[in-house]
Amino acid sequence: MNKTVSSAYTSGVYKSETIPPLPEAPKKRERVGEELLPFGDYAYIDPYLQICADAELVQHMEQKDKQFYELDDWWWDHLRIRFIKSQLGLSALLMAFPVLYFVFLQAFFLWLFFNLLRPLLDHGGVIGFISMLIIFGGGVLISGIIGAYTCQSVMNGIIRGGAYLAKPLNRWLAKQGNSYMENRQSELNRQTGMVSFAQGKKKTPLIAPFIEFDGYVERVVQRGGIFYRLMFVLRYTGKQFNQTSLSAIVDHQHEVRATWDMLQRYMDVSQPLPDIPRLEPFRHLDHTTAEYDRQTGRDPRYWRDLDLETWKANEGAAKRQAQVNFPWNRQRCKLTPQLGQIEMAAYQAKNAASAT
Repeated sequence: MNKTVSSAYTSGVYKSETIPPLPEAPKKRERVGEELLPFGDYAYIDPYLQICADAELVQHMEQKDKQFYELDDWWWDHLRIRFIKSQLGLSALLMAFPVLYFVFLQAFFLWLFFNLLRPLLDHGGVIGFISMLIIFGGGVLISGIIGAYTCQSVMNGIIRGGAYLAKPLNRWLAKQGNSYMENRQSELNRQTGMVSFAQGKKKTPLIAPFIEFDGYVERVVQRGGIFYRLMFVLRYTGKQFNQTSLSAIVDHQHEVRATWDMLQRYMDVSQPLPDIPRLEPFRHLDHTTAEYDRQTGRDPRYWRDLDLETWKANEGAAKRQAQVNFPWNRQRCKLTPQLGQIEMAAYQAKNAASAT
């Protein structure tokens, strides 16, 4: 992928100060159990948890390859953010492995102790009862101890072994992976102001302007309580997208609201790119951001050279607290007043004319 300077934005880009007239939504935008997020009134707060994870990722990647961000599989840059539908199956498998591993160990030691102590069981009475306790108690205890100390090592070994065995097939696997991603890759495009959501191999992607998507804080009820994630809803069809890699499920709303704030500022070409680790290598390639950095004297390697642990204890802690304390419910939507200012037919004709 050629990551070059964006010489110009197209006419359909998103600017919070110049949101055009929009058709009225066919249904009420309020949704039970979900909170509608505002357009254009920025907190200028980036999601703290994502920043921490991304800073670690960027610094780790640079240790292996100084030009890591030039690879095709680096999905965030000054032109677009690419993302996929969350791979819940893989996540569930990784989370289930410790449980499955413990069950396997327990079954093995129960079988082992049963065969070793079987002659004592045949005696019955107190000896048989004690033998039974040893079989079940010992099986559970030893499998728990061994599982606790070896689970991570076994998991890592399986992953490394799988990678080694698959090495001769790397080229074929890469080709299959690229084909898989082509049908599932979605994107936010800063240069065009458009959003594309993949809908699977047999359906064409859903493509619409960013301003036609409403953002919501979605409540996710799971064992242990209520959690939150970001959901996109295409205002004029009701089509919703929530299981994306853009937003993890978290236990507080303010991380989701900060994610929405960050993504809006990414799409808003009147704003510099959000100052987050994944986008740092591309800031000089976006002319709005390059001018902002020139005026502010920003260090072009701030995140890559950062002492992350010291940052977490000081500036990072302050940023996290600012995210918690920000009055998110006081933000006002700059898009809502534009709804109903144009009929759908006229709006579609205007968009078609601008696209030619």
